Parts: sequence; structure tokens; C-alpha cells
Amino acid sequence: MQSIPGPFLVLIFILAPVTGWAQENLSPGQKYGAARVRLSDSRERIDPFLEERTETDSNLAIFSDDEESHLELPSGVSQISASTMQPLPDYPLLENNGDAARFAGQFSSDSKLNIGLNLYSAPEFEGGLIVFGPNVAMKFGGFVKADFIYDFNPIDSTDSFITTSIPVGAPPRTNSRFHARQSRLSFDTRWLSQDHVIKIFVEGDFFSEGDHFRLRHAYGEVGSLLVGQTWTTFTDVAAAPATLDFEGSVSNVNRRQAQARWTNTIFHDDLSLALAVEDTQFIIEPPFGITGDARSPSPDFVGHLRLERERGRFQVASLYRIVGFQPTGEAVITKSAWGLNFTGVYLLSDNTKAYSQILFGKGIGSYRDLPDAAPIAADRSGLLPLFGWMVGVTHDWNESLSSNFTYAENRLGSTTFQDPTDVEKTTYLAANLIYSPLERVRVGIEYLYGIRENVNGATGAAHRIQASFIFDLP
Repeated sequence: MQSIPGPFLVLIFILAPVTGWAQENLSPGQKYGAARVRLSDSRERIDPFLEERTETDSNLAIFSDDEESHLELPSGVSQISASTMQPLPDYPLLENNGDAARFAGQFSSDSKLNIGLNLYSAPEFEGGLIVFGPNVAMKFGGFVKADFIYDFNPIDSTDSFITTSIPVGAPPRTNSRFHARQSRLSFDTRWLSQDHVIKIFVEGDFFSEGDHFRLRHAYGEVGSLLVGQTWTTFTDVAAAPATLDFEGSVSNVNRRQAQARWTNTIFHDDLSLALAVEDTQFIIEPPFGITGDARSPSPDFVGHLRLERERGRFQVASLYRIVGFQPTGEAVITKSAWGLNFTGVYLLSDNTKAYSQILFGKGIGSYRDLPDAAPIAADRSGLLPLFGWMVGVTHDWNESLSSNFTYAENRLGSTTFQDPTDVEKTTYLAANLIYSPLERVRVGIEYLYGIRENVNGATGAAHRIQASFIFDLP
């Protein structure tokens, strides 16, 4: 292989100064509390000079008698009339940690088994910048993520490691790419209504054509009901790989789609059942010479059963839907598609977690951006079987250093009537090391390797090095 020392020297020059400066100038492990902004009711009249008064303030005092209420103010400050001193409305304002705890807690899809990098769950509703008002609180979240990528082999997806975009038989080439498209902004708002905590979460990033801001999540949750766009019920973010690469494992179901989901515990508190009706997507390759359109006669009906223990979480998810194809000028032809997804994550120790996945079904290739159906004869198409699996481990070496290893394969069934250059199998390997020199600042480096195999047996492989800088919003 051709020697290319340049990228490694660049990475050394990038990482070394940050690590050294942090160790010499900053004390590790410094914690920050929440920056609390109190919002007043619109009917409330507040004396601005009382905001910061303490018991030791000798220049400001309040006296009250039967005739009038008046203030004894510091010199140079004009008198404020008694009409400005109105009693506060009877709202349970959130002004201490005990009251704020009423809004704490995760969304139903988030994971409690957080070891290493987690870019899948909503930010925790504590610390950072939280705005409080009468019976309501809002947290601003997000991060800036800058990625520095170097490819040693041809791959057409330069911003994320999509193994299906590895060309087969392409002449040698290398590529470098810098971007910050994965940077995100989020708003987590929660309020009390009739003893219920209502939560809404909206998040977007810039991972789109032209780097335009795009929607990732937008959903509300109250009690057992969730409505909006978020991770499909068919997946479990607890078993998602902790990669710096945006794409992630080839078998991991990482689709976000609109849905209405009901979740509740059954039998005991450790076991929960979720049932959802979700948006659908159907990808079909019609036979040569036949024109028409993919149809979706039904939504995706999805459910999962989840067992959550103190040191592990295990889930089995199922999917059923009716898909269709309408040849030009003819009636819709329908088929039934289905899938099963088994995921698990287990704490091997307080600092190490292992995760795994087995995915299979028929007509669910679109959950990995692959065809659901392809030609099985000269005049018709059929649903393709899919089988994928993944294993991985994430380890925290100490409070500042963590690493992750992921390996996955995905195989899509093929037919003799398919295009011989269609994808049949993909392989994905990722290994990284992530260092946090400062609070809410992370620097990481990751090695990525992928293989694409076509229906005709031809293969292509790609190696990539990625360095990332992440600045979490407080």
C-alpha cells in the first residue's frame, strides 16, 4: 500500500496541542451547574432592586404600616411607588433543585446505559442553560462537531462512511474532507398540566444538501403516548454503536420517522410494551421495460417488547406492513412485508458495555436504504430477504478517555434477474479513541473499514481515518 504520512502528521499536530494545553492549564473534572433563567408571569410587577438583595444588605429595607408601603433606597435612586410592589401570583415557580426535579427524567426512547460517546439520545434535562417559568421549563441543547476525514481508497460518500457507496473496480484515488454538518441544535420543553408532565423535543442538524438546517426529531410525549418524528419503534438507541462516523453500523436501524406510539409496562416494572403506527417507505426495482410507481397501502405497524434491568437492556421488535407497486395504467399489486430486530446491551463492568443486534425480515431493505423488492422474473418483482448482525463494545478508560469497537455485516437476498452490480453484502468495522480534555469538549480519532460485495461477486474495499472535535452546548 502506498505510504501516506501526511494525514497522520496532521492528526498529531491537531491533537497534541489540545491535550497538552488542557493538562497544563485546566483542572480536570470541573463540574458546572445549570444556568437558571427565571421567567416571570406577565401580570407580575417586580422591583428590580430586590433581585439580588441578601440578609446582609444594609442599604435597602422594606417597611410597612397602615398608611402606605415605602422603600428606603440607596442615594441617587428615585422613589418607587407602592403600586409596583404587588404580591406574586400563586404559581409553584421552579427556583430550586427540588422543584426542578419534577421535570427531570428521560424520554421513553432514551438509554440509561450511557458509557462512552452517545449522539443518539436527547441531552439530559439537568445542567447547562435551562429557562424556568410558571409550571414550565426549557433546556437548550446541541453541539458543534467538526470532522476531518481522509480516505485511502475510493468511496463516493465523503461525509459519512456509507459502505454501499464504495465503487467496485474504480481506479485508485484518495480524498480529504473537512465539514461541520453534524452540528446540532435542540429544544427540550416541559410543563405541568393537571399533574402530568408534558414533554416536547425538537432537534435539527445541517447534514443535508447545501448544509441547510433539517429536521431530525420533533415529537411530544405525555404519559404513555408519544406523537411526532423520532427514532422508529423498530430500533433501540441503547444498542447503537458509539462511532464518530455519522452513518454507523451497516445493520443498525437508524431511521427517524413520524409515528404515534403507546408505551406501558406490563406484568412488572422491568418489562414494557410499545405499539406504534409509523410512516412508511417502499423502494422497488421493477423489471426492465416495466414502468410504474411504488405505493404504500398501509403504514408500518411496529411493536417492541423491552426488558430493562440495572445492568442490561434487551429488546425484540417486530414490523408488519403492506407494500405495493402500480404498473402504469394498471391496478396496484400488493405484498406483505415483515421484520424482526433483536438488540441487547449489557454492562460487563461499571466502565464497559457490550452490545449486539440480529436483524432479519423480508421487504425491509429500505430500513437500511436498500431495495425492498427487485425483479424475480422478466415480468415481475418480489420482496427481498435481509439479514444483518452487529457486535460491539464500549469502554471508559477513565473519566476523560473512552473507546469503542464495532463490527457488523448486512446481506440482502439476490435474484438472477437483478442488475449484477446491485449490492448484495456489506461489512463495516469501526474503532475509535475519544478524549475529553475539558468539560463538554471532546477530541477523537477513528479508523473505519468497509467492504461492498455485488450480486455478481465483485468486491470493493475502503479505509478511512476520521478526527472529530465536539463542543457540547452547556
